Parts: sequence; structure tokens; C-alpha cells
Amino acid sequence: MTAITVRELHPDEWEIFRDLRLAALLDARGVYGSRHEDAVKRTEAVWRHTVRGEHNQSFGLFDGARLIGITSIFRWDEDPSGQSAILASSYILPEYRGRDLSRLLYDARLQWLRGRRDFKRVVVGHRLSNEASRRANQHYPFREFRRVPHTWPDGATEDEVFYEMML
Repeated sequence: MTAITVRELHPDEWEIFRDLRLAALLDARGVYGSRHEDAVKRTEAVWRHTVRGEHNQSFGLFDGARLIGITSIFRWDEDPSGQSAILASSYILPEYRGRDLSRLLYDARLQWLRGRRDFKRVVVGHRLSNEASRRANQHYPFREFRRVPHTWPDGATEDEVFYEMML
């Protein structure tokens, strides 16, 4: 059995990130804020910047050399101070779920955040019915601070629940 590891992705790994992100958008159409139909149109430059930018970083979860999960952290556009980050784009292949691997993704992002001085708060959100996401973030000291109605890519309208944690 190979070790499961997580690490920062480099912009040159944009294609493996893109491929798993597109698979995630197909697999879970109602979970993410973006649609597969829009994501397939993104350019290489956009994908490279999604993997790593000045205020964002994506991570890969690997079983040996195989990418089995992804996650990202971005500066949150809704905070005009620029001091909030948002956790996003998490996905783990179905055959690897239920093994508590989401903690590795949370730990990697939080460690990355703590190495920076420009963020004071981290936010995470999910669709109200996404119980797996709620359980994952509740292993950490996040507190709910907002619920807003949201129309998801699958056409359903359901609250998006937001949590925050001060750094």
C-alpha cells in the first residue's frame, strides 16, 4: 500500500488539476458554485493561475503518484479588506472517501495560511444539504456566520452556509 500524501501543486501541473476538477464538476453537479460547461472553456492561463497565484494555492492529494483529490484556497472577493481567505474546490475520488482524508486537505490549506501575514480570517461554505462538507469543517473551530439562498448549477435553490475561523 502506498502512502497518501498532500502537497502544493505547481502551475506546470495545471492539466492534472484541470482534469480532476472537471471530473468533480461532472460527478457532483449541484455541489460547486461553477459549472462544468463553463470550466471546460477556461484557458491554460486561467488554470495555471487557479493552481497558484499571488493570493491562492491549490493542493493535490496523492496515492503514490496518482492524483486522487484536490482543494484550493483563494483570497475571498467578498471581503474588501483582502484579509479573508476562502477554502474551495475540494474533491476526493469516490473510492477514497470515508477515510478522513479531508483532514489532510484542511491541514495543508491552514498551514499555508498560517505561513502568510496577509490573512486574518478563513471562510468556508457549502450547500446546506452537503453533510460531508459540514462534518469536515466542524473538525476545526469554524463557526457559522451566514446563510444565503443560492441557485446551484443543478438548478436547485438551497441555502449556502458560511463558516469562519479567525487566524
